[in-house]
Amino acid sequence: SRHHSLSMAIGSEGTDLVAYMVLFIPLEFLMTSRRFNKDGNRQRAVALPLALLAIFAAVKIGYELQRKTPSYYDMMEVAPTAPYAEIKKGYKRMSLKVHPDKVMERADVDEDEASEAFRALKAAYDVLNDSQLRDVYDKFGPAGVESKDDTSALLAGLGFFYVTWLALAYLVTQSKSVSRAQTWGFTGLLALAIFEYQATILAFDFLEDQLPNLAMFEKIELLHRLYPPFLFAARMVAWLLYHDIDTYNALVLQRLHAKTDLLLRMTRENYVAVSQGARAGAAPADAAAADAGAAPWSGPTQAAALDEAPFRPLHAANTLGSSEAAAAAKAAAGMPSKPPQQQQQAKGGGRSMTSLIYFFGVYFFFQWLVGRGS
Repeated sequence: SRHHSLSMAIGSEGTDLVAYMVLFIPLEFLMTSRRFNKDGNRQRAVALPLALLAIFAAVKIGYELQRKTPSYYDMMEVAPTAPYAEIKKGYKRMSLKVHPDKVMERADVDEDEASEAFRALKAAYDVLNDSQLRDVYDKFGPAGVESKDDTSALLAGLGFFYVTWLALAYLVTQSKSVSRAQTWGFTGLLALAIFEYQATILAFDFLEDQLPNLAMFEKIELLHRLYPPFLFAARMVAWLLYHDIDTYNALVLQRLHAKTDLLLRMTRENYVAVSQGARAGAAPADAAAADAGAAPWSGPTQAAALDEAPFRPLHAANTLGSSEAAAAAKAAAGMPSKPPQQQQQAKGGGRSMTSLIYFFGVYFFFQWLVGRGS
């Protein structure tokens, strides 16, 4: 009973967690690697990992749907919205197919398997023939029928998914470049919770027309399987749309400061030349230079150096991330770099590792609590 109460009809929470966390490593590598993002084209950098995520999720969910545990309605070959009369007909029809006396006429059928199939069909009919048990089964599945008198076990099973993915969504969207995905991920989780509340508490199924062959609890589990790819896809889209405005403005301001300093230096040089009584012959030379089209800040050697290297703002579209853009901006501005210890902390490697260790510690502790409570 304990094992069955924690089982899922379509896939499992633990499989999703392990599979998508393992997939997260190559997805992140494909997005940020210079080998695949040489010219800073983020659309091309996101296209490959996004296609890989879509293919993986489609194959995984399709495989789990094909191998899902048959529902009581599947066992009788009726729709979840079938009336009691149709369920009774389905039970009689299927009982003739799986009855041990009928099945044992075939030599390739084991007697124990035939008896087990018939008992399972009878148990399914007993649940669907009872209006109260059928309502509990539609909302929570076999686990709800077994734990119909223990609401704490049902609530623990519902909360386990949301606690796990709420923490994981927070961890994978901490970076500034994907912070927008945190709002999307939390919003998707909230929408899923609202649907689950309407299905389990209010008994309202707005996916009845779209998925008529799935019971209500199976639709909830299918939405649970769809949330992880939605979260990681939202993270990729947020990374694609991200623009490091702070670094871009810092570069523009630094360029403006450089030109202002150059103009101030030239004004000071002209003032010194005039105060020392420059010769009158220097004036025609300066006039000729002005007629040649040289601006006051582009004539000297320093200005020529700036003209030879035109300004190219290093915002997010031309860089791999905000940290690299900030480093490039500070290098262009001539600002001192951080000490080695601060640089190592700025990379966030230690913080990310600590966060992962903390998350998995909470995950296994919560799993232990659920197992102990059930």
